[in-house]
Amino acid sequence: MNLAVRDQASRSAPASAERRDHRQTSQLLPLIFEQLDTRRKITVLEVGRAMPETVAFFSQYRCRLHVLDLYGELESGQLDRAGTGKTLQRQFQELFAFEPGTQLDLCLLWDLPHYLEEKQLRAFSAALWPWLQPHSRAHIFGVHSAATQLLNREYGIVNIDSLSVRPRETEQLKHSPHPQSFLSEWLTCFSTSRGVLLGDGKIESIMSARL
Repeated sequence: MNLAVRDQASRSAPASAERRDHRQTSQLLPLIFEQLDTRRKITVLEVGRAMPETVAFFSQYRCRLHVLDLYGELESGQLDRAGTGKTLQRQFQELFAFEPGTQLDLCLLWDLPHYLEEKQLRAFSAALWPWLQPHSRAHIFGVHSAATQLLNREYGIVNIDSLSVRPRETEQLKHSPHPQSFLSEWLTCFSTSRGVLLGDGKIESIMSARL
């Protein structure tokens, strides 16, 4: 496996954080991996930090794992919430500076879209779109309603049907849970293909590239 960590904020979580995590069953990750052709090298984008369990999980595949901690970018104020659409898109394009010819098979978006406002989310989508292909998939947590509570969390993949969830060691990020209809409209590079309602009001979803 090749691991590409794009910034210092994306370093693996410390061991002390590992002891505070809990497990969450995933019904949809197995379906995503059924759709991936893992006989060839797969390319994955992780928008959080490089969790040790995620790195260990993908080490069993021929895989290029791009780790880009966009939560960290938001925490540091590097992403300009007040910028114009074009300015924001350019910022995301600079972050998504993958090698020419890169095509993403899987994007682990977790709950990141709920920490982006409409303008940011549209800019994110426009910048990510050139790196997608018809079989690109995304894993994402939606919400059943705008009243659903979101807490600073980091996610990892323990195995094919189990996720790790742990608190981020930072103050709660500004966020605005987007109802599924808004998310489908603003995240223009993907469309929802499958969703499962979870007990905490979140919706675990598979999204497919909208090309």
